Amino acid sequence: MDSAWTPYTLAPVEVEFWQAAKSRVHTRLRYERTGTDGRWERYRLWS
Repeated sequence: MDSAWTPYTLAPVEVEFWQAAKSRVHTRLRYERTGTDGRWERYRLWS
């Protein structure tokens, strides 16, 4: 790694994904980190 670079780590708490559909009604999924055990909970926002 170049010495001018500064490495860092991301620690997301929430992530959202969109899944495309032919009907143009996309499925939205949101994942949230829960508690201190690092597990992710999934929520369906739209389908």
